[in-house]
Amino acid sequence: MNGELFERIGRRIDGYRRAMIDLQTALTAIPALGPENGGDGEHRKAAFLTEYLGRSGFTDIRQFPAPDERVSSGTRPNIVVIVPTAGPTTDTTWILTHMDIVPPGDPALWETDPYQVHLKEDRICGRGVEDNQQDLVASLFAAKAILDEGVKTPRNIGLVFVADEETSSRWALPICLRTPKILSAKPI
Repeated sequence: MNGELFERIGRRIDGYRRAMIDLQTALTAIPALGPENGGDGEHRKAAFLTEYLGRSGFTDIRQFPAPDERVSSGTRPNIVVIVPTAGPTTDTTWILTHMDIVPPGDPALWETDPYQVHLKEDRICGRGVEDNQQDLVASLFAAKAILDEGVKTPRNIGLVFVADEETSSRWALPICLRTPKILSAKPI
């Protein structure tokens, strides 16, 4: 990527600042705790994220659910988004993040509601914003900037949003890795 293009994409990302804060706020308000942590999984967060991705211009959104009878939805969600290249290659640069969080612990140790974002000295604070929503939001908006600028990269960009990282990844990455031809799966 040449310097001018890199600067253009950087400016585009800077322009998303409010949208990034808004996305962090929305994601934080949806607790995504695995059953091991007393929660019902990531289904609500994944549904919100899938809808958000569609509204944001991503068209190749795929789901790889992992069966889990312990959660009300019956599955643990895994989402794959592909931003295609200009050419015929199936080579993909993958960015992996997770949707689940650890429990907030003792509420008395929080200055505010852990599921409501607040800004403190130009920092976003809330349960999950550091682990791992900052990476999720950063990867999403980097890919969005590439889409919005009309840039065609030499390789596909693949975003993978998985469940269950905090408690073993049993329901997440292994499902994606065992899925044959992940790039040829049908978009939703």
